[in-house]
Amino acid sequence: MKLLSAGAALTVTGSCHRIETRGRRILVDCGLFQGPREIARLNREPFPFQPREIDAVLLTHGHLDHCGRLPLLAEQGFRGPIYAVRSTRSITEVILNDAAKLQQEDWERAMRKAGNKPREPGDIESPLYVPGDIPKTLELFREVGFDESIDLGEGVRAVFRPAGHILGSAFIEIETPDGRVVASGDLGNRESSIQQNAERPRECDAVIVESTYADRTHRTLPDTLEEFRSVIRKGVETGGVIMIPSFALERAQIVLYHINRMMREGGIPQVDVFVDSPMAAKMTRLYQESANEFKEPIAADLAAGRDPFEPPTLKFTVDAEESKKLNDLDCCAIIIAGSGMMTGGRILHHLRNQLHKPEASLVIVGYQSEGTLGRRLVDGARHVRIYGTEIDVQASVHTIGGLSAHADKDDLLAWLEGTGNAHAWLVHGELPVMKTFAGLLESRGRAATMVERGREYDLV
Repeated sequence: MKLLSAGAALTVTGSCHRIETRGRRILVDCGLFQGPREIARLNREPFPFQPREIDAVLLTHGHLDHCGRLPLLAEQGFRGPIYAVRSTRSITEVILNDAAKLQQEDWERAMRKAGNKPREPGDIESPLYVPGDIPKTLELFREVGFDESIDLGEGVRAVFRPAGHILGSAFIEIETPDGRVVASGDLGNRESSIQQNAERPRECDAVIVESTYADRTHRTLPDTLEEFRSVIRKGVETGGVIMIPSFALERAQIVLYHINRMMREGGIPQVDVFVDSPMAAKMTRLYQESANEFKEPIAADLAAGRDPFEPPTLKFTVDAEESKKLNDLDCCAIIIAGSGMMTGGRILHHLRNQLHKPEASLVIVGYQSEGTLGRRLVDGARHVRIYGTEIDVQASVHTIGGLSAHADKDDLLAWLEGTGNAHAWLVHGELPVMKTFAGLLESRGRAATMVERGREYDLV
């Protein structure tokens, strides 16, 4: 049984792992590389395998860095089934269509800006895919349920188990005549996630495990929420706009859930809350339809027709004109907008208009990759450039770390206990983090390997 990774190897993005056994070639995820230009360029490199030779894709969840290269896989010859939980399929449809739309708009904008100027080949790269490419990918999807066994041929079977990360997220147990392999996908934070916690895996021969936050322990949820409440209250007292860059999927819904509870319980004042993200609006509707995947009391609220994701002052600004009107706000308000790492999207317009104001607040609630604007602001940058404008950062900047949907070190160690003493193949982490986690696992008697992109390994 062999492993070949085409992404999320010594990095946290582009998740894509091929498992080969008994002549079957199974792909776990096929995600987009996200981040600065040098990383995003990896999306244009050939896969280290022939897409037409892949027999099936097992999709753990609908984040872009796990599903975003599926259209490329299909365009290059893959015709097998893509297995996913129903809510993952729904989320992936929204994610892929949005990614395609943004790529096409960016290309069209670049072409208009270039005009008739002479260009070198490659100066303006064409989109990886456009909206018209998405239907032929979606038609390959096959819906599966949690704990349902899927026959992949030649004695190979797969079972999706709840991972507690986002709506529909799963880790996957792959049974073969040669042994059992578990692929974690992304695992959830047991304390702050609003999904049901990840199930415990069964003993196996090899485990492919994410390591995003494997070198740290998240703050407790009570401490996190107290800090979040304090930051919001202070922002309201200051009177400026409170900007919350957020991933449209999962993080926006968690933020809305806690703001709703705080407002209804009197923990924070009832100021206007704007979700300035068409995708976040769509995702919130999907969350409202999925009571069976949530912890209590969220599941009970949804089943009873109460919306736990809707603060009393909530407004969705879906079209561009509504979004532009937020530039004229002359009172305190909370604006939740994408992108979560501040690499694009509507949040950049708000940052350009607000970062120079001492009364404004920036509340960062998600992971910020190296090389992104978000990481620079987290690291204390006092001057940034947005859309060609140099900005002195006068707004207060706060990082709320405990709302992460990713497992921390303790979560990962607890989950790994279920795998027995299986060899751990570390993926989806930055190199220093993976080194620390590998050392910890080895000190506990478990073999650990940091997986490199394009290199083939014997799993069992």
